[in-house]
Amino acid sequence: MNNETLLSGKIPVLDTLRAFAALSVCLYHFICTTTGYIETQWVLTVFSFGKYGVQMFFVISGFVIPWAMYKAGYKFSNFFTFLLKRLARLEPPYIVSLILAIVVLLARNYLIGSDGSLEPVSITRVLLHFGYLIPFFNDYHWINQVYWTLAIEFQYYLLIALIFVPLVSGGIYGRLLVYLVLLASGFNSSPAFLPHWLPVFLLGVLTFLFLSNNITKVEFNIVTALTLIIGVFIYEIGELVYMIIPVVAILYFGNKEWSAGNFFGKMSYSIYLIHPVIGATLINVLSHKIQNPSGKVFVILLGVLVTIIGAWIMYLIVEKPSKKLSSAITYKKLAETEVSQGNK
Repeated sequence: MNNETLLSGKIPVLDTLRAFAALSVCLYHFICTTTGYIETQWVLTVFSFGKYGVQMFFVISGFVIPWAMYKAGYKFSNFFTFLLKRLARLEPPYIVSLILAIVVLLARNYLIGSDGSLEPVSITRVLLHFGYLIPFFNDYHWINQVYWTLAIEFQYYLLIALIFVPLVSGGIYGRLLVYLVLLASGFNSSPAFLPHWLPVFLLGVLTFLFLSNNITKVEFNIVTALTLIIGVFIYEIGELVYMIIPVVAILYFGNKEWSAGNFFGKMSYSIYLIHPVIGATLINVLSHKIQNPSGKVFVILLGVLVTIIGAWIMYLIVEKPSKKLSSAITYKKLAETEVSQGNK
């Protein structure tokens, strides 16, 4: 890929990467976390790598968010507009999925009763989901197990909004300082917070900086290699593999387009949000009734199908409109520049 492709606004491989990451996490939860249902060890081993789809999402965000900011001409003065755009894009599907998760949990407790192993759905617990505050309170946990990654992403948005200008407009020494801080943050930090994952996001940021011609190939290669070396001491090998895949795909296969990847990729956020609520719940219920090998395969595939149908409906009704809303919010200075140029 080259700078012209980057600025055109279309990188087809991104949808395929998102689809792969979302479906990987989905299958991991369906196969590996339905306690005692799938017992074949090699199947559990293979699909256990799917949990690293989260790291792939982090690298993609590391690339896509500054890429979008670059195209829009982001400045420090656009900080709150940038956050508003991200909230408009992500909050509506998140809130809908939260409501679904609460309804399912309450229905479960009503139909089969609570055995005391699940945390009650209190008002405080629900309110802490707004602002992604759950990690700051030890007595409360996420209602949907995937929400912890949304908290990490939100923390990343705050950070990239602050460091974007120095990364793009600053000199080599300023960038080196940022690199060192991000890499050092990964050590001895809690996975519940952004610092632990900063080296992962950095791989995506470096890919953006290189493709936008803000850093040289030498700088990109050296800092990327250093990031991966440091990653060996922080993350598992499977994580590193999933971190490298999107970098290689964007650099060398950015223009590759796959219709199935496009289809699943555009609703990957919805798949990610609701698969524990719809698909996993269905599989959990049926797992107590269907125990033969072929039946188990059917149950897993049914969970995937139901998730995809639910995600598609959610995409059309909630996520697609939220995308349009986010796109309608523009940076003021850029919008004024475009108007003035149009009047000339």
